[in-house]
Amino acid sequence: MNSTTMSTDVAQARRGAAAVFLVAVFVSAVGDEIAAIAVMFHLAETGQSFLVAALLVLQLVPAVLLAPLAGQLLDRRDAGRMLALVSGVQAVVVLAMSAWPNTAVLLGGSTLVGLCAAVSTPAAIVLIPLLAGEAFPTRANGLLEVSRSASTLAGPVIGGVLVASVGVRPALLADAVSFALAAAAIVLIKVRRPVNDDGKVWWTGATDGIKFLARQTELRTVLPIVIITVSASSMVNVALVFFVKGPLQSGATALGVLTAAWGVGALVGAALGSRREFRVPERVVLIGAGVMGVAILAYGLVSVVVLAVVAALAAGAANAYQNMGMRTAVQIRTPNELLGRAHAAAGSIINSFFLVGFVLGGIFAARDPRATFVVAGVVTVVAAAVGLVLMAARRAPAPQDDAAVPQGDRE
Repeated sequence: MNSTTMSTDVAQARRGAAAVFLVAVFVSAVGDEIAAIAVMFHLAETGQSFLVAALLVLQLVPAVLLAPLAGQLLDRRDAGRMLALVSGVQAVVVLAMSAWPNTAVLLGGSTLVGLCAAVSTPAAIVLIPLLAGEAFPTRANGLLEVSRSASTLAGPVIGGVLVASVGVRPALLADAVSFALAAAAIVLIKVRRPVNDDGKVWWTGATDGIKFLARQTELRTVLPIVIITVSASSMVNVALVFFVKGPLQSGATALGVLTAAWGVGALVGAALGSRREFRVPERVVLIGAGVMGVAILAYGLVSVVVLAVVAALAAGAANAYQNMGMRTAVQIRTPNELLGRAHAAAGSIINSFFLVGFVLGGIFAARDPRATFVVAGVVTVVAAAVGLVLMAARRAPAPQDDAAVPQGDRE
């Protein structure tokens, strides 16, 4: 067998492993959406709104607080094995939730699943470039975004049908099965990320990811823009139901269509983005933020469902581009030995501001949903514009050095 045939076989094997991995991520994410619908439905039946709020917080807070330790764990232990392990733990936890679906068990189980997600989410981001080919980080992140976007469309629908037709327990059982299948698939394809064991205690250097992000000029420029965008979009998520009932004068059907439109836009944006590589991913982050801000602004100014759907599609696509650009920026700017900590740190910071957006939306959205959309859109557009200006100024060559730069080296 010649070297060309061997390299072709290796490439085909890698593509096959990447496909299995993405299917595993999709199946697991669909299961998460099913479980979220099931648990939320059960808690809503109690008539205690604070329980639903508690569920959302308990699902998100572990990923915020434990990110430094999770990232350190992924840089000191094989991320493939860790992902398979936590997926197996999640399967067992959700299986217990399906067996005893009372309020305490559901909230406790959701917290444990969130703890595991603090490891599994950055693990998937770290592993997919290894499978798709490290030379194509944007393509890898685009495929991952496609998988996750598709799950947000399919999962809630399947979850709603399951809960309505067979109840909460079978829906949770479906999630447990999805985690078990994901764990089995990851073990089957034998995805590995070799790490250097320096003999230190594994949690030593847990904050190095945050310190690294703070030192990187490019990432330090775009991360505040992402934070503003996340806060704004979280406010919009809270305001949407009030916007539909108020300015749009519509009901549950319109709410479902608009929610799905954002997801479809994200899926299309991720699919298109996965077909190319971003030379300067930070610029993609800022452009995505700007387009998303314009779409949110248009969303808030219109009073026609059809136009709102178009705005939601555009916002979802821009959001997907922004997500891909941010992950790619971290991927290509970070040394391999710090990847787990850097991705976990970025995720922790961003997730923190989801909570900020939820709080702000809870304060203002019901009172004036249109103003919430407009303010979120304007702030996002202005922040993106400022970021682009700062980036252009930083990357502009000094006049005296212009002649010394070879023409082929200029962007």
